[in-house]
Amino acid sequence: MRLSVTLLLLAILPAILIGCTTSPGQNKAGFLSKEQVLKLNPDADIVEFEDRVYQAGIDWVEEEALSKGEQLGEIREGMANKLPAGAIIIAPNERRDILIVEYDGKEKRYLLQVGE
Repeated sequence: MRLSVTLLLLAILPAILIGCTTSPGQNKAGFLSKEQVLKLNPDADIVEFEDRVYQAGIDWVEEEALSKGEQLGEIREGMANKLPAGAIIIAPNERRDILIVEYDGKEKRYLLQVGE
Protein backbone atom coordinates (compact mmCIF):
# COMPACT_ATOMS: atom_id res chain seq x y z
CA MET A 1 0.00 0.00 0.00
CA ARG A 2 2.73 2.44 0.99
CA LEU A 3 4.66 1.67 -2.19
CA SER A 4 1.57 2.40 -4.30
CA VAL A 5 1.09 5.81 -2.67
CA THR A 6 4.76 6.67 -3.12
CA LEU A 7 4.70 5.70 -6.80
CA LEU A 8 1.51 7.68 -7.34
CA LEU A 9 3.03 10.78 -5.74
CA LEU A 10 6.20 10.40 -7.81
CA ALA A 11 4.08 10.19 -10.96
CA ILE A 12 1.95 13.24 -10.11
CA LEU A 13 4.66 15.54 -8.72
CA PRO A 14 6.46 16.20 -12.07
CA ALA A 15 3.15 17.04 -13.75
CA ILE A 16 2.34 19.56 -11.02
CA LEU A 17 5.79 21.16 -11.20
CA ILE A 18 5.72 21.40 -15.01
CA GLY A 19 2.22 22.85 -14.94
CA CYS A 20 3.29 25.61 -12.56
CA THR A 21 6.04 27.04 -14.77
CA THR A 22 4.98 29.76 -17.19
CA SER A 23 6.45 32.52 -19.27
CA PRO A 24 5.66 36.14 -18.38
CA GLY A 25 2.17 36.91 -19.58
CA GLN A 26 1.43 33.32 -20.53
CA ASN A 27 -2.13 32.34 -19.64
CA LYS A 28 -2.63 35.75 -18.10
CA ALA A 29 -5.46 37.85 -19.43
CA GLY A 30 -4.95 41.57 -19.60
CA PHE A 31 -2.23 43.97 -20.62
CA LEU A 32 1.45 43.10 -20.33
CA SER A 33 3.83 45.34 -18.40
CA LYS A 34 7.11 46.74 -19.75
CA GLU A 35 8.96 44.23 -17.60
CA GLN A 36 7.00 41.30 -19.04
CA VAL A 37 7.50 42.41 -22.66
CA LEU A 38 11.22 43.03 -22.15
CA LYS A 39 11.66 39.70 -20.35
CA LEU A 40 10.17 37.93 -23.38
CA ASN A 41 12.27 40.03 -25.80
CA PRO A 42 15.07 42.15 -24.26
CA ASP A 43 15.59 44.00 -27.58
CA ALA A 44 11.91 44.89 -28.05
CA ASP A 45 11.12 48.39 -29.33
CA ILE A 46 8.37 49.51 -26.94
CA VAL A 47 6.23 52.52 -26.09
CA GLU A 48 4.24 52.96 -22.88
CA PHE A 49 1.17 55.10 -23.52
CA GLU A 50 -1.73 55.57 -21.09
CA ASP A 51 -0.46 52.72 -18.87
CA ARG A 52 -0.40 50.26 -21.77
CA VAL A 53 2.65 48.83 -23.52
CA TYR A 54 2.92 48.68 -27.32
CA GLN A 55 5.63 46.91 -29.33
CA ALA A 56 7.01 47.61 -32.84
CA GLY A 57 8.52 45.20 -35.34
CA ILE A 58 5.50 42.96 -35.85
CA ASP A 59 5.25 42.04 -39.54
CA TRP A 60 1.48 41.87 -39.97
CA VAL A 61 1.07 45.26 -38.27
CA GLU A 62 3.50 46.83 -40.75
CA GLU A 63 1.52 45.34 -43.65
CA GLU A 64 -1.89 46.43 -42.33
CA ALA A 65 -3.64 49.12 -44.42
CA LEU A 66 -4.11 51.98 -41.95
CA SER A 67 -5.04 55.63 -42.32
CA LYS A 68 -3.90 58.23 -39.81
CA GLY A 69 -6.50 59.59 -37.45
CA GLU A 70 -6.29 61.79 -34.39
CA GLN A 71 -2.98 62.90 -32.89
CA LEU A 72 -2.89 61.51 -29.36
CA GLY A 73 0.24 63.15 -28.02
CA GLU A 74 4.04 63.13 -28.09
CA ILE A 75 6.70 60.80 -26.75
CA ARG A 76 8.16 62.13 -23.50
CA GLU A 77 11.32 61.02 -21.73
CA GLY A 78 10.88 57.51 -20.30
CA MET A 79 7.87 56.55 -22.46
CA ALA A 80 9.87 54.65 -25.09
CA ASN A 81 13.18 52.83 -25.24
CA LYS A 82 14.05 53.45 -28.91
CA LEU A 83 12.18 56.64 -29.87
CA PRO A 84 13.24 60.25 -29.42
CA ALA A 85 11.28 62.60 -27.19
CA GLY A 86 8.94 64.70 -29.29
CA ALA A 87 7.90 61.90 -31.67
CA ILE A 88 4.20 62.23 -32.58
CA ILE A 89 1.72 59.52 -31.50
CA ILE A 90 -1.23 59.01 -33.87
CA ALA A 91 -4.26 56.72 -33.63
CA PRO A 92 -5.14 54.89 -36.85
CA ASN A 93 -8.78 55.12 -37.91
CA GLU A 94 -9.14 51.37 -38.41
CA ARG A 95 -7.84 49.83 -35.16
CA ARG A 96 -7.66 50.72 -31.49
CA ASP A 97 -4.83 48.31 -30.59
CA ILE A 98 -2.22 49.95 -32.85
CA LEU A 99 -0.37 53.26 -32.53
CA ILE A 100 1.42 55.05 -35.36
CA VAL A 101 4.47 57.07 -34.30
CA GLU A 102 6.14 59.64 -36.57
CA TYR A 103 9.60 61.16 -36.09
CA ASP A 104 12.36 62.46 -38.37
CA GLY A 105 10.27 61.68 -41.48
CA LYS A 106 9.89 58.03 -40.39
CA GLU A 107 6.81 56.07 -39.34
CA LYS A 108 6.65 53.13 -36.93
CA ARG A 109 3.66 51.06 -35.87
CA TYR A 110 3.21 49.64 -32.40
CA LEU A 111 0.83 46.85 -31.34
CA LEU A 112 -0.76 46.70 -27.87
CA GLN A 113 0.76 43.83 -25.86
CA VAL A 114 -1.76 41.59 -24.11
CA GLY A 115 -1.60 38.27 -22.29
CA GLU A 116 -3.28 35.14 -23.62
